[in-house]
Amino acid sequence: MTNRNIPILRRLGPGLITASVVLGPGSIVAASRAGAQGGYRLIWLLVTAGVLMAVYTSMGARLGCALDMTPLAYVAKRAGRWLAVLGGISAFLVAAGFQFGNNMGVALAASGLTGTPGWVWPIVFTSLSLLFLFWAKHVYVFIERLMIALVGIMILCFFTNLFWTGINLPKLFGGLIPRMAEGDALIARAMFPTTFSAVAAFYQAYLVQAKAWRRDQLPDAVRDAWAGIAILGLISAAILTGAAQTLHATGGSFGNLGELAKLLRESLGPAANLVFCCGLGAAAFSSFIVNAVIGGALLADGLGLNADINGRPTKVLASVAMLVGCGVALATFGLGAGTTTSLLIAQASTLVAAPLCAVLLLVMTSNRAIMGDLRNRLPTIILGCAGLAVVFWLCAMWLLDKIG
Repeated sequence: MTNRNIPILRRLGPGLITASVVLGPGSIVAASRAGAQGGYRLIWLLVTAGVLMAVYTSMGARLGCALDMTPLAYVAKRAGRWLAVLGGISAFLVAAGFQFGNNMGVALAASGLTGTPGWVWPIVFTSLSLLFLFWAKHVYVFIERLMIALVGIMILCFFTNLFWTGINLPKLFGGLIPRMAEGDALIARAMFPTTFSAVAAFYQAYLVQAKAWRRDQLPDAVRDAWAGIAILGLISAAILTGAAQTLHATGGSFGNLGELAKLLRESLGPAANLVFCCGLGAAAFSSFIVNAVIGGALLADGLGLNADINGRPTKVLASVAMLVGCGVALATFGLGAGTTTSLLIAQASTLVAAPLCAVLLLVMTSNRAIMGDLRNRLPTIILGCAGLAVVFWLCAMWLLDKIG
């Protein structure tokens, strides 16, 4: 059977999974805040972040097709185990830290839909996820199908919300013209890392290998990468548009999901809030499992263990990331503490993981000895360098904030 005769959903998968893990609660808050504070003005920034993410995700796809071993195993072989271990540990800490946000997103959505206490849901979803990890025979296949379903729910919910909010098309197209106003740099610093994730793009190589795509499936791998990130961008744009229509200039800080849900309920009514909670739940749960698996797989690979998505080391380490996120969420519900420390660890780890993953992807996919005829061409290298500059800028700004 030729590729053209394969149903389109069977030609997708890794890109959708990557988009699902990137589009979590943090992305929803960032896009909503951008629309609430800037209206349509920052649509161009979202497009820019999406293009850079698509470029890096397609690099990961090509790397997965070209290598006959996992990426960090190759790094250990060529540059030393220490570098692979550094990449694995930092990626794991990022995943474990941000797992807290996924737990809070799931809790807010589920409690909003059912009226039950929020602390119940991190336990429920962590337990279900652990059960799935250790009982599923084909983890990748299950994740792929689950992500397709959850992305469908997100599309339905967030675009349905536009029914209540409406769209101002002239302002939407006007937002594609690059411009910045006072305070937009802070919004950019929140939006970029929740749309452009070098760690998730690096893991695309592992997903492509789990899909068993090789050089002859490269066109499918690249199309899948771009399609997945395009869907991520469209959903984020729908969220930004809804916030621009209903929350712009209302004066809120929009710093967390709870405040956002409350404002939407007051502005649009309970039906719109219900739809938003369904979309939030899908976004949080889609990121919930894959985020932990990324941390577990990269740490396993860095340590020289079996990094296969069905392998026990990956499952055990992913479960540790899930339990850490669940524990911090429960501490936050019970004690009102834990949030700052968890996010600080994740952000500090990102200072290592994000630049390292970005550099490895760009260097490895530009290397003729590794990639052969699949190596980066000049336009990709230019965009890759631009993405690398953004990653280092975000890290520098975070450091300056902490030092200052």
